[in-house]
Amino acid sequence: METISFDHAGLVKLYQQGYFDADAYLDKQTLLLVWDCHDLGLKNCRSLILDTKRGIIISDKETTRLVNQFIKQQPVGLLLTRALVGSFAKKTPCLPYVWGKILLVPLSGYTRHATSWVRLDHVYYDYFSDPDHITFIFDNDDKTRYVLPINKKTYLSNLKTTTTIYYKLHQIIHEINADFSLDLPNDHSLCNLEKQLDTLSLTAFLDDYLTMIITLIYRESGVTSASEVKLIKDRLKQRYDHL
Repeated sequence: METISFDHAGLVKLYQQGYFDADAYLDKQTLLLVWDCHDLGLKNCRSLILDTKRGIIISDKETTRLVNQFIKQQPVGLLLTRALVGSFAKKTPCLPYVWGKILLVPLSGYTRHATSWVRLDHVYYDYFSDPDHITFIFDNDDKTRYVLPINKKTYLSNLKTTTTIYYKLHQIIHEINADFSLDLPNDHSLCNLEKQLDTLSLTAFLDDYLTMIITLIYRESGVTSASEVKLIKDRLKQRYDHL
């Protein structure tokens, strides 16, 4: 089995094997990993992207920018995540992105700054090689393992947050389907969510719910018109729907 280490020497080797893309982006289907390289001093390289189809991509964009661009393309941003984790979010400087099949998990402690991310839904197997390193084997290639430096306590905390969000989303979907007796597939898992959206637009449902909450909160202040509510909603999303 081939071993690829994400120490300095290993990252330089990956950089040499990769290619620069000024328009680099994170692909919803094929992204495996995006690694923060802003402090390595490599030319035009603030991030390295591992992609099952496109290979190793060098980007001069910081990981935070890449992830925000990725989230912007999805039907739901981070505002829902912040609502689901509630007061727990105040103690959680790291927010993963969870929606449908996507489990995009940060590998360090602060997502407001550049950090590395892994698509956990593409991980076939993982284990801690030692207290300071984790090994990932991805589902597209079980003959290659990637050894990454990591803070074990931080990663496990991020994993707990991801699991919390995943199961709360699962619960919402299950309860909506059950309570409204919609003609939907029996599979209520998050992995089936994108198919269900064809019948039940959870995105629109959550947007309408946010509108209702804003209307109730600001009614006493005289904010009742649709345009005023929309303005507040847009500003909330602008502030909280990304990292």
